[in-house]
Amino acid sequence: MAIDVCRDTEGVRMALEEIFEQDFARARLKREMAQAADETLERMEQRLPGRTLAWGYYRFAYYLLHVDAQRSAGIPIEFAGLAAFEAEGLLALDRARAGFESRHPACSACGARQQNRFSVECHACGAKFHRKKG
Repeated sequence: MAIDVCRDTEGVRMALEEIFEQDFARARLKREMAQAADETLERMEQRLPGRTLAWGYYRFAYYLLHVDAQRSAGIPIEFAGLAAFEAEGLLALDRARAGFESRHPACSACGARQQNRFSVECHACGAKFHRKKG
C-alpha cells in the first residue's frame, strides 16, 4: 500500500527539516571549502546530512517552499483555493521552520545562524551570547 505523501504531514515536516539542515550544513561547508584541498573537499561533502525519506516527500516539500516564497514575496494567494493537504503542508512548513530556528538561533548582532542553541559566541562575528538565569 502506497503512502499519500501529501497527506503525511509528519513525513513532510521531517523532509522539510532535513532540507533546512542540509542547506545549513552546505552553507557552512561552502565557507570552509574556500581554503580546502581537493581531498579535504571530498571528505567535507561526505559530512553533509543524508536524506532518509522517499523522494516524493522532498518533491512536495520543495513545492511548499515555492508556495511559501510566493506568499512571502507578496504574491496574493487565495487560501480558500488551496487544497486541505496544501494548507496542512504549509502548517508543517511553519512547524519545521520554527524547529530549525530553535535549534539554530540567529545571532542578534549579525543574523548568522548558529551551529546550536548552546553556542557562547557567534561563529561569524564573534559576538558573545548571554544566557538567561533562572
